[in-house]
Amino acid sequence: MAAFAVLVLLCFLPGAFLQYTDSDFGFEPAILNIPERSEDNVTLLYIGPNSTDSIFLEVSSARSQVAMLNEGSFNLTAVSNNSLSVPVQSGHIGITTLDFTVNQGASATVLDYTVKVLRARPPFDEALNYLLIPFLVVNAFAMGTAVEWPLVVKVLKRPYGVAIGVLSQFVFMPLLAFSFSKAFSLADVYAIGLLMVGSSPGGGLSNILTFFLDADLPLSMTMTFVSTVLALGMMPLSLFIYGRAFQLDSINVPFLNIIISLVSITIPELLGILLRHKKPRIADKVMKVIRPVSGLFIIALVVIGVMVNTHVIYTPWQPIVACFLLPLAGFIIGFGLAKMFCLDNNRARTVSIETGVQNGTLASAMIRLSFPQPEADLSFSLSFLNGMFQVGLSLLAVAVYNIYKCKNPTTEEVKMTNLEGQENPVVISDVKE
Repeated sequence: MAAFAVLVLLCFLPGAFLQYTDSDFGFEPAILNIPERSEDNVTLLYIGPNSTDSIFLEVSSARSQVAMLNEGSFNLTAVSNNSLSVPVQSGHIGITTLDFTVNQGASATVLDYTVKVLRARPPFDEALNYLLIPFLVVNAFAMGTAVEWPLVVKVLKRPYGVAIGVLSQFVFMPLLAFSFSKAFSLADVYAIGLLMVGSSPGGGLSNILTFFLDADLPLSMTMTFVSTVLALGMMPLSLFIYGRAFQLDSINVPFLNIIISLVSITIPELLGILLRHKKPRIADKVMKVIRPVSGLFIIALVVIGVMVNTHVIYTPWQPIVACFLLPLAGFIIGFGLAKMFCLDNNRARTVSIETGVQNGTLASAMIRLSFPQPEADLSFSLSFLNGMFQVGLSLLAVAVYNIYKCKNPTTEEVKMTNLEGQENPVVISDVKE
């Protein structure tokens, strides 16, 4: 009797354990990379135990707007060669998972499969970089023509504003970027993009904004130069400190791009300062032209940038809010720190601009060098959005300042107290009716 029971048990055991496991399945390709608005197939390979039970497959997408399926249910028992081709329809740029659920009787096996949708690049995508570089070079030269060399020497002799700028740029801005990433629970691909922007030095736009707002241009140029030099060491340090919190591969810091950025800004500025020293009349003519030309060029860059990077509209709201808050907080912290150390309003406004306006070009270079697609484009979205908010806030500040100047056209002189307790006359506006 006991022997008969053992025999029956042995007969039923194989059927009881005829279930698929994760190791019984495979995918070709291992990860599906598919362009936007197109269709491709992923092949499910399965080698499992023979069974007379019906085996059904259900496939669903975690983000249907990124990738979707025309059909979500399949009968594996009716498929030959132990393989099933599943058509996938791509939507917009992004990363999603397909959940493959294999149902066999009372048991189910769930497999996750990654789909990456790559954006279609417009033909003038790279042209934006070729427009941006000459614009920055020409404006750097024009900014130099507005500066007297003795004023630069004065800034270097008493670099209080420069020191405060370094503190706000390389201590507070990376910390803010990291804090916003955690506060808004950003995905790693977005968080690292925000961190790269927050770790960047001041850029050429800060000099242009300083010029438009009649702030301390020699201080702004000196701060941009110093922060770009320090970025060679401070950017890797910030990414080492905060980047470990995100599950991403190693980040390539574009040292060559930093050096090129440093040279492309510094040399034209020095040439402009030399022109001011040798040929002041020609420098005055350059100054008359640069305001309208710079304004029109900035608007053109914004329009072209939006046309090239339309994929940013698919960015979730959390990264967008973080991109808006980062430069806004930078303006506030830069001004607050400067006033805390008793800088006058003119220099405090300059430190505020240098802190809030950062070199997004360097952040973009790091992203493109470090990540594959579509991770690079998704991370770049934050660099682009941050730049757009920088420009938007800057244009708003310029508009408000010019309205104020129109309503207060008289020349005013007030006295501010510097770090040594001495009083310095500072011209607030110099507009003649």
